[in-house]
Amino acid sequence: MKNRKIAALIAIAVTALLAACSARTREKVSSEEMAVPEVSSQDLLVNSLEYLLEDEEETVQDEEAADGDEANANDNADDNANAAEAVIYYGKAGTLTLDKETMGVTAVTPEELLDKLAGHNIVSLDTKILSFEEADKDGASVLYLDLSKAAEEYLRTMSKEAECIIISAIADTFLDNFGADGIYITVEGEPLTTSNSQYEQMITECTPEELLAAMTGSDS
Repeated sequence: MKNRKIAALIAIAVTALLAACSARTREKVSSEEMAVPEVSSQDLLVNSLEYLLEDEEETVQDEEAADGDEANANDNADDNANAAEAVIYYGKAGTLTLDKETMGVTAVTPEELLDKLAGHNIVSLDTKILSFEEADKDGASVLYLDLSKAAEEYLRTMSKEAECIIISAIADTFLDNFGADGIYITVEGEPLTTSNSQYEQMITECTPEELLAAMTGSDS
């Protein structure tokens, strides 16, 4: 559009310049003829330049307004993408304790929590949630989390200490975010079974040390 305007203005300027040159070769008009005010080619070019500058300024303002609208849209999209917050527990390096982080999520769902746990290597990336249920049991709020086989296979590669960190991180993350008292973790409908233990009982909020102590006590 801008190129068309420039081309049109150049054409006007050239036409006016030719007309001015042609006028000089004609005889002077008679006294009875009406004299036409002459517009010099310089005046025409100045006016054309002013028009172009005004048009360019309007174009820049339109582009800046469009950029501002796009930036606002992106900010709104980011706000919508993080409409909620979740607390994620994970192992503190070199210790048998847990650290935690508050992270933005689209919504507090089992899938979102599992995805954030995978980001901290608490579960493998191919671990999936097969089912999730919240229920009331003897006056307590209980969660039932059924995971894919990948969760069990991942845990079988871990030492006792690492396993305790993983189990307690999963349990504490789900219990905290859903405000529950305990959780049952199963794999394809069966109790989670690893090289070190079988988790048939409900797991309550616990630390890796407490879980390891209970595991060691059951071995003796």
